Amino acid sequence: MTLTRGTVVLLMLCLTWLQPQCCLADIAVIVNKDNSVPALTEQQLKRIFLGRMPLYPETHREILTIDLPHDHPAFIAFYNTVVKLKDDKLRRYRAYYLFSGRGKLPVTVKSSADAIKRVADEPAAIGYVRLDAVTKDVKVLMVLKEAHSH
Repeated sequence: MTLTRGTVVLLMLCLTWLQPQCCLADIAVIVNKDNSVPALTEQQLKRIFLGRMPLYPETHREILTIDLPHDHPAFIAFYNTVVKLKDDKLRRYRAYYLFSGRGKLPVTVKSSADAIKRVADEPAAIGYVRLDAVTKDVKVLMVLKEAHSH
């Protein structure tokens, strides 16, 4: 069977449109099991991961923010959903905020398993992973539905 150029283009467009739907995943915001914070709003979560909220609400405990690599699917989903910034704008924002002396960057780990381990080991840690990656070693503080555009 011979495919025409138009058929190939149409097939590629269909595959591109279908791909994000098949890859959507809920994102779990995780904290240490001993963390007493009962909940956070999405606005608080945004402020935490942008470095604008250094302490947990009502506890005055410093927050250790755990990030995944910028090309990790959960990183992309989390920042698109909560912070609503693409990677290049996020980097510029963080550079500005860091150099202004008002913030600090999250600790970046290599994988979801590393994020879970770090959160499990650090009482003040907060991170995020795909919901299907969560283990009993951490507490799920909230579940985010991945945002996408079509």
